[in-house]
Amino acid sequence: MSPSKRSPKRSGPPSKSKSRPRPAGAKMTSRPRPASASKPTLRRPGKPDPALIQKAGRDAAAAPGPRTVANVVSIDKLAGSAVNIALSVERAVFEENRRADRSIAWELRNRRDLAAPDCRFIARAIFALFRWRGWIETLHVDNPEARLLLAWLMDSPSVHPACKVWAKAIGRDPERLYAYGGAPNWTARGEGWKRLNEGRIVSADPWRLFPDWLREHLPLPPGGGSPKMKYLEFLQALQTPSPLWVRAQGTDEQATWDELIASGLKPWVHRKLTRAAKIDVEADVHHLPAFERGDLEIQDLASQAVALACDPDPGERWWDACAGAGGKAIHLTALMKGKGLVVATDVHEARLKEAARRAKRSPFRNLTTKPWDGKHVVGKAGTYHGVLVDAPCSAVGTWRRNPDARWTLDADAIKRLAELQAQLLRAAASGVRPGGTLVYSVCTLTLPETQGVIRAFLTDRPEFKLDPFPHPITGAETDGTLLIWPQESDTDAMFIARMVRSG
Repeated sequence: MSPSKRSPKRSGPPSKSKSRPRPAGAKMTSRPRPASASKPTLRRPGKPDPALIQKAGRDAAAAPGPRTVANVVSIDKLAGSAVNIALSVERAVFEENRRADRSIAWELRNRRDLAAPDCRFIARAIFALFRWRGWIETLHVDNPEARLLLAWLMDSPSVHPACKVWAKAIGRDPERLYAYGGAPNWTARGEGWKRLNEGRIVSADPWRLFPDWLREHLPLPPGGGSPKMKYLEFLQALQTPSPLWVRAQGTDEQATWDELIASGLKPWVHRKLTRAAKIDVEADVHHLPAFERGDLEIQDLASQAVALACDPDPGERWWDACAGAGGKAIHLTALMKGKGLVVATDVHEARLKEAARRAKRSPFRNLTTKPWDGKHVVGKAGTYHGVLVDAPCSAVGTWRRNPDARWTLDADAIKRLAELQAQLLRAAASGVRPGGTLVYSVCTLTLPETQGVIRAFLTDRPEFKLDPFPHPITGAETDGTLLIWPQESDTDAMFIARMVRSG
């Protein structure tokens, strides 16, 4: 396809710590070390599964054996379970370098006493704990009930009954609790934080909610106002829990949305990308008939934009080099209407099992999975119409849904990741045929991992040039590179660069 023709278009359970979770009300004598004191090893930040916690709750409900309740446990037991599981998950994240979503799911999987609403509450409370960790750490609060209470009241627009149990445990009046999750700006959030701490001198600096290295690696966000206001708008979006985006990939997207409406859901369909919609974050997507037959996929809007920027034609051969669980590869097959071939690879072969499973459920059969060594072209060099390199990265763009990830990378990780990204891009580029397309994407915004990688690559490989394309979400023209910001489109953050190889 010629450039002129273009149109917009970690696995396994966490290991158990030797120390046992403390019962509700017990004093926590030592907390996991703060990010500044820890030296985590480099890992590929996982792409979080929005339904992982829901599945764990369903697995627990369906597990054999007696259940103590038919629906929701008592509030006292729910509050105590949240404390115990939160302590265990914190240890898994900070001491064992595990992902929070997988650790929560593992903890919930065999809890037959907890119903699905209980599991959702516990997951939300723990994610809030990671999201507001930066401010809570400045208070040096050892008590887990106090930390969960502060995190929930800052994260949610309502006071959950479990908050009153936590308040009683730390000697606070349970009838004088106020939630500030709906605060419209940082000034209101800061005032709420001060009220929650009852007149104590506290820090409400937004940057304290993120690692120190973030500020030095960010480009200036878009928008009006001063640079300070632009950064604050970005941080406000990054601190807000993410929505749940889905993609209709059947032949008739309106029929899919009508089906969801008939089931009681209210999809908010994107005005430009009519195959994309936001739905209730607590919707049980995996049990929807449209999902089970492959007409519906869970995929963030920014992730959908990557395959649209690739703009494949039916009948072409594409290689998704770092496919992981296969979300973008499956989107490519849909855009190609099931014709041609998409080769999905990954240096971690185990991740491809999920891609194969999703492909089997998909209505399209033009996807194959293969392992990749990260160094050589899969198949014959110079034969692909297009190659996508969705490289491992710092995953800043997923911090809305994956808030623990902000605390598990050290400052040196950005440089190491940029080196890895450059290596993978150079290796995969050899698969592009003359006149073909090379797309590089990362779900982050840091300059070394985005523009830095692309500038170095274009200098090293002059046969590739930037290929301008319309912004897949807004339609605005780009110079061949694009940053998608969460405050603009209510999405993850994403960087996309599209290049064409000269003939």
